[in-house]
Amino acid sequence: MVKYLSLISGIQWKKRSPKARRRARGGRRRRRQRRDGYVVPEIPFDLMIQILSRLPATSLIRFKCVSKLWSSLIRSRYFSNLYLTVASPSRPKLRLYMSLVEHYQCDSMELCRNPGKSELLSLTLTSSSISAESSFEPNITFPGMRGHEMVVLRGLILHTVCRKACIYNPATRQSLTLPAVKSNIFAQQERYKHVNYFFGHDPVHDQYKIVCSVVVFSEVRRKITSESWVFVLEPRGFWKRIVYDVQPHLPTRQGLCINGVIYYLAFNHTCRDNVYCFDVRSEEFRVIQGPHEVSKYAGFLGFIEHGGKPAIFDFTHIKETGLSELWALEVDSGTWSRKSLVLKPCQRHLVDDIINIMDLRVRGTGQGNEVILALPGPCYLLYYDLIKNDLRKVNIIKEMPTDHTPYMYVKVMDMPESIMHLKI
Repeated sequence: MVKYLSLISGIQWKKRSPKARRRARGGRRRRRQRRDGYVVPEIPFDLMIQILSRLPATSLIRFKCVSKLWSSLIRSRYFSNLYLTVASPSRPKLRLYMSLVEHYQCDSMELCRNPGKSELLSLTLTSSSISAESSFEPNITFPGMRGHEMVVLRGLILHTVCRKACIYNPATRQSLTLPAVKSNIFAQQERYKHVNYFFGHDPVHDQYKIVCSVVVFSEVRRKITSESWVFVLEPRGFWKRIVYDVQPHLPTRQGLCINGVIYYLAFNHTCRDNVYCFDVRSEEFRVIQGPHEVSKYAGFLGFIEHGGKPAIFDFTHIKETGLSELWALEVDSGTWSRKSLVLKPCQRHLVDDIINIMDLRVRGTGQGNEVILALPGPCYLLYYDLIKNDLRKVNIIKEMPTDHTPYMYVKVMDMPESIMHLKI
């Protein structure tokens, strides 16, 4: 059939006049020249930046291989900040990170050299998919990721490994270990030595800073000796000791960074729980007295962010009476506002199977002012909505080893992934 069609077309071509054939050849030549000489208009650089800022982080990591221009753009601090700004409203995401480690203490050099097996699990939650009782399975696993006491800030995770601070970016899989703090108080022959790290961001100068609190506590003399060090997360960064006029203190909670200020709870010789405020830009401390009416189990209370303010969440009586209390701090005046929450009777069964309420720990807040509580064993989480006064239960489906139960550190990241390049 094809043979006959080609024969017919050849006969029709021969029947044309020479003038018609020349006219047809010229038309085809002009069309070919126009097609070969067509140049696609170049996309403006500003428009290209806006397009790239709306792509997933995994795609941006691959696109660094396109050209040197794209690589330098994606690795720049300007683009990483733009990505956080653009991606926050367009792709709201609540990601839960669970760090499972065999050894969560570093009391000897043997544990430092062999910290045991560990892994970091990532679990994506959406507010629409969480019902009164749901089950989820981790969708991303980072084997070999070890450490404890995770702090999440702007898509980055700060964790501690053998008294050293480590920064991890889950999106780029890049890890950075900071040099150890060379403090002289480690030489003291005392049993209780504590190293706490806090993560802060200065929005004015766009600087990330890590604050290290080194504390030695003498149980016999009841004496606290403490030092504070600051590390600016930038090339050629180093630890710098801060000289402050506040009393030596021992931090008892992980810190919160709100609008360029790090808040954390600590006690000193005169008071059980004070709120220490560290301004990331000026590197100055301020102390605010904690509420006197808090529970006697002050060491088990949760320190969270609520409505853009630091707050203390007292849940120690939720199993017995269903009552919880929320204390929000007015930073400017240094006063506390109190709010009582009573658990709904139909949800009391969600906390009845907790054997010891002191094992429950607050692990952060998620979208919609939900407080996330977890037990040391990785079995389930409790979501307490402080606005709606509603409690939810989320079961974590994860096959665990049978010979031992690793310790679990849980942290919530309610911001999109960061593409910031880590370098010191």
